[in-house]
Amino acid sequence: MGNVSFDFSSIQPKQKEALKLSLTTPVLFYGGAKGGGKSWLVRCREIARRLKYPGTRGLIIRKSYPELRANHISMMFKEHPILRSWYNKSEKTLHYPNGSSTEFSYLSSIDDVYTYQGREYEDISVDEATQHDWEVITVLRSSNRTTNPNINPTMLLTGNPGGPGHNSVKRIFIDRDFRDNENPDDYAFVQAFVIDNTALMTADPDYVKRLQNLPEHLRKAYLDGDWTIFAGQMFSMLTHAKHVIDPIKLPIGTQYFAGYDYGYNHPFAFVVCALTPSGEYFVVSHIRERFVDVADQAKLMLKMLENKGKVIVYAGHDIFDTRQGGNRTIEDQLYDAGFAKSGHAIMRAGIDHVNGIAEMRKAFALRPDGTPNLRFFRNAQEVYNCVAELQIDPNKPEDVIKINASDGEGGDDLADSLRFALRSWTLPKTLQKNIKPGTGEMLLKKRLELANKNKGWR
Repeated sequence: MGNVSFDFSSIQPKQKEALKLSLTTPVLFYGGAKGGGKSWLVRCREIARRLKYPGTRGLIIRKSYPELRANHISMMFKEHPILRSWYNKSEKTLHYPNGSSTEFSYLSSIDDVYTYQGREYEDISVDEATQHDWEVITVLRSSNRTTNPNINPTMLLTGNPGGPGHNSVKRIFIDRDFRDNENPDDYAFVQAFVIDNTALMTADPDYVKRLQNLPEHLRKAYLDGDWTIFAGQMFSMLTHAKHVIDPIKLPIGTQYFAGYDYGYNHPFAFVVCALTPSGEYFVVSHIRERFVDVADQAKLMLKMLENKGKVIVYAGHDIFDTRQGGNRTIEDQLYDAGFAKSGHAIMRAGIDHVNGIAEMRKAFALRPDGTPNLRFFRNAQEVYNCVAELQIDPNKPEDVIKINASDGEGGDDLADSLRFALRSWTLPKTLQKNIKPGTGEMLLKKRLELANKNKGWR
């Protein structure tokens, strides 16, 4: 490659330790606290491996393309400008002069990983691996192989406590609690702390202060790298294989109901559920949007409710309160924007957290035949992911840790909407309040009739 050279001399001692161990361990997890230089290690290691071993292939994965572009593609170009001329944008692949390649990919849902079956990569790096279900790592390992005798296939995982993959990462790398099909020698862990990253500490000395100002459970996770703070996934019975299915045509007589969590700067969330005459529950569709006014929220929801009969929408109590500076509630505005003519009913949800969580747990439990009481359509995967990430509040074990959206990303709004729907559906008629005259009585009667027919959870 002529005079082209790459300078990796800025590698930190903890990164160097992780790099060395990653070359001899099939699966290395590097992480814990935020700011430990995880993404830099992924980039540095990937380039070095491709240059050292001609004709080999590497794969770098993030959860979304914006994260992939910002944390890896753009940073590689900034750190090593020559790489831009080797990059094929349409393929999202770096082609090195020695015949090696680095492919960049994102897996927004668990199903995306199955496109990699049958492919072969000498090295696979999953940055922020805890954002993925462990099934993703298991499937990717089947592609982490080679016929080249000069290189050992390796997988590098990075991440912080929390997320769908937390429990599996903690079990394997922290607790080293292995199952029969797992070889302990295949897995190693290097704990990262922000103080290990001297480059970050020099460039942004206030970063530690920002971590120190986080809520206690997040501070322990992101500053201290404490894996025990997120040890309890609230709904540990959730599995993608059992709880997520391809959409199916639901039978005549299916009753739909929904949960609605209002927001504007904070995202609004809307989750539509279904109960079939045979007692099967499904999450069939959802909306999660930001900066949408009330009238347009109504239009989006009404569009989603088309051809679903008359639907009860269970809403958080804030929409029934008079807004400051006026006497029109959000509920009034929704009815003005089309709900009044639609025949759908907007009703006050049962918002009690503990009872709502209990209803969700019942809904996700398995029946005697091994199928869950409630399943998610694949197009509602975002709702499943949101619920699967909920963690037990260590100060209130029957409740979950509140997760607020940051700049519109993340948050538990979809989980709240589902909780509204499932908790409210089970409330007796006497507890249902704020039904606008002429909008909800017949729906309540039908709801109770259907619920009484359900022989399982309701």
